[in-house]
Amino acid sequence: MSKFIAPVFLILFCLPAFAQTDLDQMFVTEKAFVQSVADKDIRSAFLEVLASDSIIFRPNAVNGREYWTKRTNSPNETLVRIPAYGDIASNGKLGYTMGNWRSFPKGKSEAFADFGQYVTVWEKRGDKFVASLDIGITHEKLPEDDRDNRINRTRDPNKNGWSPADASMNFLKMSMGRSRLGAAYKEFAANDVRLLIEREPPIIGKKNVVKETNRYVSIEFPKKVALFQAADMAYTWNACQYANSFEGIEQGNCLHIWKLRDKKWRIVLGVFARVTSDTPPELKVKPKKKKP
Repeated sequence: MSKFIAPVFLILFCLPAFAQTDLDQMFVTEKAFVQSVADKDIRSAFLEVLASDSIIFRPNAVNGREYWTKRTNSPNETLVRIPAYGDIASNGKLGYTMGNWRSFPKGKSEAFADFGQYVTVWEKRGDKFVASLDIGITHEKLPEDDRDNRINRTRDPNKNGWSPADASMNFLKMSMGRSRLGAAYKEFAANDVRLLIEREPPIIGKKNVVKETNRYVSIEFPKKVALFQAADMAYTWNACQYANSFEGIEQGNCLHIWKLRDKKWRIVLGVFARVTSDTPPELKVKPKKKKP
């Protein structure tokens, strides 16, 4: 399996003893998932929490439930997730968690581990939360956990019904311009934005994100963009392709979490999970001239 989507969650948030909020319930769902992994197995636990139309990346987008239904367990691998941050829409219907993951062989020390970051998007359907999307990146072990137990409690009920569609399309258009991806983030990112890029530690803060993405320019407008909105929160994901002035052409899957703040849609979280092609490059050779 692709290791950056590790299915084990460990909860660090202390939930209040009084009546649960939707945010609390979302984290309780993660905690129940952890217990299910311990009591049953990874495959069964994942099938309990994934929505019927959930999306995961292996490495391209596939239906999560179909993937895990066909997959057998890997008993020799330990997978652990530690949430670092989470937020939810004002109507409690859409939320997300992000944090660290690590994977290592069972019975071995963490010296053998792989590391990365994950993002899980949660939707409340009926009276329970289900995971509708999961994506992640890999990187070297960080000096210390990028852990932030703050929870963003600011809410905008979005009574005017503003849609993030225009903002997301304009972001994609700007990323193809001469000013590159950095200019698009400068225009649409929140000051506390977080960005996850394959092989790199989390990038936090608008200034740092703009600086990091100035080397990227989008070379293809996405043929398809998925968008889901609930009140003041939305997410978009699409296949993306960039020219990187450091490394050439890169392709992958891009996710953005949007929040409505001060009557403007802002990106609060971005993910660029690279996809490595297994197809060897095709060398172009001039045909030999036939002898007369």
